[in-house]
Amino acid sequence: MPQSSIPPTDGSLLTLINFLDFNVKYNAEQPFYIFPSLSDPTKLTSLSYLEVAWASHRIAHILRPNRRGNDGDVVGVLLHTDTILYAAVVLGVLRAGLVPYVISPRNSAQAICQLLDATSSKCVISQASLVTLVSHIRADRDAKDLPLDVREMPALSVLFPALSDSVEDGLTPFQSDTPADIHGTAMFLHSSGSTGFPKTILFTHYQLLKWSRLNVTLGSSLRRIRNGSMGLPTFHAVGMFQHVCNPLMSGSGTVVYAPQYPAAPTAPHPQSMYELAKLSGCTAMSLVPSVLEAWSKSEEKVQFMSTLRLVTFAGGPLSQAVGDRLEAAGVPLRSLYGGTEFASPMKIWSEPITPDWLPPITPNGDWAWLEWSSRTKTRMEPQGDGTYELVITGHDDYPIAAYNIPGEKAYATSDLFERHPSKEGLWRMVGRKDDVIILSTGEKIVPIPQEGHIGTCPMVMGCLMFGREREQAGLLVELAERHAFDPNDEAALVQFRNELWPVVEEANATAPAFAKIFKEMIIVTDSSRPLPRAGKGTIQRKAAISLYADEIEKLYKTVAESTNVDDIALPESWSEDELVHWLSAQAASVNNDRVPSPDLDLFQQGFDSLSATFFRNHIIGVLRAFNEPHLMRAAQSISPNLIFEYPTILDLASFLSRLTDPVSDEHPQATTSGINVANIEALVHKYTSDLPKAKASASSAPRRVAAVLLTGSTGNIGSHILASLLADDRIARVYTLNRPSTSPPIERLKTAFSERALPVDILDNLKLSAFVGDINQTKFGLEPAAYEEVLSFVTHIIHNAWTVNFNLPLQSYEDQIAGVRRLVDVCGDADYPIKLLCTSSVGAASLWDADQGPVPERPLPDPAVATSNGYSASKYIVEQILDKAAANGLCVMAVRMGQACGSKATGAWGTTEWMPIMVKSSLSLGCFPEMSGLLNWVPLDAIGSAYIGWVIFDNNLPLLVNVVHPRPTSWDVVLRGIRTEVGGDMPVVPLDVWVAKLDVQSSTATAEDLARLPALKLIGFFRGLVAARLGSGDRADSLPFATDELQRSSPTMCELQPLSEEHARMWVRYWKSRRYL
Repeated sequence: MPQSSIPPTDGSLLTLINFLDFNVKYNAEQPFYIFPSLSDPTKLTSLSYLEVAWASHRIAHILRPNRRGNDGDVVGVLLHTDTILYAAVVLGVLRAGLVPYVISPRNSAQAICQLLDATSSKCVISQASLVTLVSHIRADRDAKDLPLDVREMPALSVLFPALSDSVEDGLTPFQSDTPADIHGTAMFLHSSGSTGFPKTILFTHYQLLKWSRLNVTLGSSLRRIRNGSMGLPTFHAVGMFQHVCNPLMSGSGTVVYAPQYPAAPTAPHPQSMYELAKLSGCTAMSLVPSVLEAWSKSEEKVQFMSTLRLVTFAGGPLSQAVGDRLEAAGVPLRSLYGGTEFASPMKIWSEPITPDWLPPITPNGDWAWLEWSSRTKTRMEPQGDGTYELVITGHDDYPIAAYNIPGEKAYATSDLFERHPSKEGLWRMVGRKDDVIILSTGEKIVPIPQEGHIGTCPMVMGCLMFGREREQAGLLVELAERHAFDPNDEAALVQFRNELWPVVEEANATAPAFAKIFKEMIIVTDSSRPLPRAGKGTIQRKAAISLYADEIEKLYKTVAESTNVDDIALPESWSEDELVHWLSAQAASVNNDRVPSPDLDLFQQGFDSLSATFFRNHIIGVLRAFNEPHLMRAAQSISPNLIFEYPTILDLASFLSRLTDPVSDEHPQATTSGINVANIEALVHKYTSDLPKAKASASSAPRRVAAVLLTGSTGNIGSHILASLLADDRIARVYTLNRPSTSPPIERLKTAFSERALPVDILDNLKLSAFVGDINQTKFGLEPAAYEEVLSFVTHIIHNAWTVNFNLPLQSYEDQIAGVRRLVDVCGDADYPIKLLCTSSVGAASLWDADQGPVPERPLPDPAVATSNGYSASKYIVEQILDKAAANGLCVMAVRMGQACGSKATGAWGTTEWMPIMVKSSLSLGCFPEMSGLLNWVPLDAIGSAYIGWVIFDNNLPLLVNVVHPRPTSWDVVLRGIRTEVGGDMPVVPLDVWVAKLDVQSSTATAEDLARLPALKLIGFFRGLVAARLGSGDRADSLPFATDELQRSSPTMCELQPLSEEHARMWVRYWKSRRYL
């Protein structure tokens, strides 16, 4: 048979019927559909373009005998039948001059009625097998007194006599004298309804014509691809384009299952799909991930795929391991992406696509990554967490079917992507905006990668993560049928969690610490309540969470109480030696099985606040499990900050051994700070011994252009410092050094800038080099060449990285203190003078006696002023190191930082700090606290500008500056601005009354309480404010600080205007924009 003629897509053919008639004229006998013979399934047969066209005429006559009715009426196509029948009905509706609305029968009757209402449709073509669904739809129409004409789908023998024993019917072509309107409505489809009811989407003939020139469509057409799309439902948008539009516009047939009418259509199965693909001579396959994963387990099927010209997958994530294995075997694998509203904007085939240049698809390691076609106008909107939302702008050559951005012909897809770590222009989809889980801590989890990996486990039919406005995430698992059990069977649940756990750990391996799933947080669904799914089979997240809301709430309560110790081995005794062994095992169980060194700080061995919470809860749960009075009392006396107060296994074992001794009169109390003067003095001595003398003299060295190495560039202050450095032409080079992360360093910077409303595009400045490293490692952990470059050019080091956690003991900061000493050594040994600026804190003087006057701008001799907590003491030690380094001739400066507040320009102020937490909690409590006194807070952008001034400062830098506002503002001014912006007129109560209201909630706080009252997590901090006020009067609200050196060295600070009500209102507007308030 000669090759088919490819229909022109230059506009000479306007409608799908025009394309069909072109194929009848030039490709009449070419196959439209290829499928196994009904008489001998081991052989192929086909339906030609002519036969499909005849079927469309027959349907048109049935729908509009003698052209009865109105052109343009909408006809709902509600079928669950064979592809060839479905396509014939759609084309017949079009032939009749009507508009088909392709509706998934997986929708509920209520959803379908909404779709019919949206298009004023009064007619539906359906079939007997859907009689129950149709009866519910008819009942709804009758109740609303709306007409509904239900037509029965014609039989296979009527539409395709050649496939049956029917006699040819003497076909008379259906005549239509309605002129084609290229901008008229061609058909309606609907969205999947993954997040609620599906939405109606209108397609014009013009849109379909232009979409015929999509990269994937045009490239496949010119290559004469025979595509196997038998696994796709025709009522889905992808199926409609693969089964109807592509064959019409390419002149190349597609492979489908053989018709089974009047029986149900063949259900796609990996084995039957493979057998049909081989039989039919497919040269390309369109598959869903589950089929690909099934095929990947067979060498025969993998070998077959390697012979194809293209294998695409869509509809969900494919396991990285599976994709890599297929590519390694030579499979030309590509991820397919698109949407009903905007088609497929990606590039699969090399561009430009011309008949003369048709390079093949070859494995290149980027199978999971997408590249946008040059025909599309796309932009990637940063979301502040390293992900980007794809936005597509329609234009004449790429019209889109829906707009959702006011004032723009653009569609925000809600699909989230991440950049390729090294290849510009490549993107990988990681989820949807409505999938993102925002924890009560403000951290954002994109769950799709973890869900996708866990979903590959044979025991799992489906899964999704949950945890919105909670402290940690959990996992809802729907079991494959053969693995199902009663979720109320505790023994079976424990066994299942253990069996699934290796897969969960693999999923956790690439997730950030706050997104890790703990074994206790796994819920198994009840088989009588399957997870709700959209038409394309994806789990409807919101509906699923709602369906299992009670189970989720119960789980969080259980975990909070930590009484479930079924999986926890009990200690053999409460002796100190036994506890060291037992605590080590428990610490490992909540820290990725990493067994800790008993004499080292747990927080230096991978622990974070979440793992500390689980560790403490394990301990309390075990104490309660013994059901002995003295152990129950011990459990009740344990502080919420237990692990922070005893951060080594040895210290914790000693404490617990004494606490659980029933005959001892000693009742050890948790330390309030763990800080004493001797500890501070010992560390000062340790890290100031043998300090280097300056090798290079600042006075004799030639002046060099400013180049800055900045640590801690992703935090509130650091990101504003970086923005100022990049924006100032006087700074020639900027190097950032951040610790390793799952995201590339530039992505972390972009996320930080986006969250703080800073200009993300400034990070494209060529003077920026973003490095991953650690100042405590040799050469900062950099490659030798990179390290040498930094030392050759850098004139200033701004060390801004530091862990801010007032619960941590001093010893947990020793690594960071050692890092400062390391920087001093590097500066001392440099051939050219390097100025070292270290961010300190007013906490280093937190217990200063205000009777002695303002806190001076110099290191303080008495360490007692910094014994309030480990953080303050660590900053005091930093100031002492710099003081001694300065005495040895090094150019150093301690920047004693006060409270930073929202930017003057944008109001951006991170929602994890105490002030926004207090405001959010006040809205829930119904009152604000009175905190009379003066506020010396400094806007973040002013701090960034001040650092610029110090970098370019011509004179000797001061040894220490107090960065507090030189012109403080009263609390009343700020509170008025906040109250005005939030609306209403909430009362103001004394601080101790406000904290008392919090205290009432704290004893019975649920996860929901913590979400609406985040101040409960800082209850100790707010109690401290009350205690300080009662002990020292109003002076405790804000110590006086000298600012002479600050204003002398920084014009920005010298000229800084007082905070106003408008500044406070800007903060609130920012918090609202982040959906925090």
